[in-house]
Amino acid sequence: MTQSSRVSEYQRSDGPVLELLPFYCPIEAAVHPEFDAIEQACISWIDDYQLYFDDQQRSRLIGTRAALIYSMALPNAEAEKVADVAKWLYWGFATDDLYYDNGPTSKSSESFLQLAAQLVRICEEPRARFPQEVPYSDSLRDLVKAITRHATPLQTLEWASTARAWFFGMAWDVSNTSSGRTPSINDYLMMRMHTGGLASWVTTLNIAQGVEILPKEAAGGPVRALIEAWSTFALLINDISSYAKERRNGDSSSNIISVIANERDRRPQEAVREAYALCDAIARLYMTLRDRIHSTASDNLRKCIENLDHTWRGIIEWGFLAARYNVDLETGEHFQQFPGWISIPRSTNLEVLPYPAISWWWDELEN
Repeated sequence: MTQSSRVSEYQRSDGPVLELLPFYCPIEAAVHPEFDAIEQACISWIDDYQLYFDDQQRSRLIGTRAALIYSMALPNAEAEKVADVAKWLYWGFATDDLYYDNGPTSKSSESFLQLAAQLVRICEEPRARFPQEVPYSDSLRDLVKAITRHATPLQTLEWASTARAWFFGMAWDVSNTSSGRTPSINDYLMMRMHTGGLASWVTTLNIAQGVEILPKEAAGGPVRALIEAWSTFALLINDISSYAKERRNGDSSSNIISVIANERDRRPQEAVREAYALCDAIARLYMTLRDRIHSTASDNLRKCIENLDHTWRGIIEWGFLAARYNVDLETGEHFQQFPGWISIPRSTNLEVLPYPAISWWWDELEN
């Protein structure tokens, strides 16, 4: 069986096997040469702050391999800085499992907002304290200090703003769950970059790489469209690779496959194909904007775009290497395999997608 014809399957208890399709990505693979040391530094930090309640949860957190995706996104940055920013993703996964994907706050918008407000304040100012601290708050304080010690004053402000946007996105998603509402495709595409925290990801990449993009350049329409489009299709890729895990675990967070299936009244397998088409159409837009911006971009913006490229490739490979998305920790069962690559996107035109919350991205092709 060839790599491109291999299928990634998972057997739902209430439905058929889902088949994943090969992924489009024109970016070459890369990984930091000091990845092992980066990962070990992160694991030591996890143990120092005990971001787990038992050995199984520790294995689950380490199995996310968050250091790997950051090492793929930042193959040329200083190893110490890569480790410091990679802690953000480990912390995010620990809190996802505790607050967001599972547990009582994952189904109560009021409860989630109460704890999110405290976490946002710590991201804004880690010296802030509270009479009743939420779990993992001290680890967040240490994390914020580790990240921002490498940051410029402007990047420190960006960090707080983008962290706030991530918690805002999660609160929106929890509100959907608590009200029993599935968002429309348009609304989901509007909010996916926030529910997945990709704005804070970009900020941490820039901090680790020593890249500061001036507001005059970052606020331009083409650059905003580029980063929003990238944030969205990168997270749609993550939706596809994590769908099996989410259904097995009964996670409450939204996923593009379930959103499409609900709005179109389709089976999950049919929704999978449309999810891939969405990814490829937005990726095609990203590549076109990227090529146009590159010729006039500053050196720092070019480095930022290079990190986005590496993340695109990395998020696909990492999604099928991380045990979080592919292995049952109780049984050791591998329920998902990498489905292979394709060399060209399924959508090769630049037609505007029929979703008004994001259609302005295509307007920037004319600027």
